[in-house]
Amino acid sequence: MANKKITIDDLAIMVQKGFDETNEKLGGRMDKLDGRMDKLDGRMDKLDGRMDVLEKKVDDGFSHVEAGLDAINKNIKELDFVTKDEFEDLMTRVKYIEAKLGIKSGK
Repeated sequence: MANKKITIDDLAIMVQKGFDETNEKLGGRMDKLDGRMDKLDGRMDKLDGRMDVLEKKVDDGFSHVEAGLDAINKNIKELDFVTKDEFEDLMTRVKYIEAKLGIKSGK
């Protein structure tokens, strides 16, 4: 094969053809990729919405639990606790009264 002289214009045309072919091949793939990315964006937006709903449900649930615990704590604080010594003193007195009255103790 004889050496053919290639001018700069010929070289520019060949390079341009190469770019055009590459662009054509990638163009379809890029369009598909853009479509897939749009679908993914939609799915992510939907997931964000679901997460917001879930977060609200969890927050509301914990608020309800905290309110219940507050009510329990309030009730506990209102209770009068008897110390062990007071209880033992009362038991001794009850036993004494039961003995004096002739009542048989449950214990």
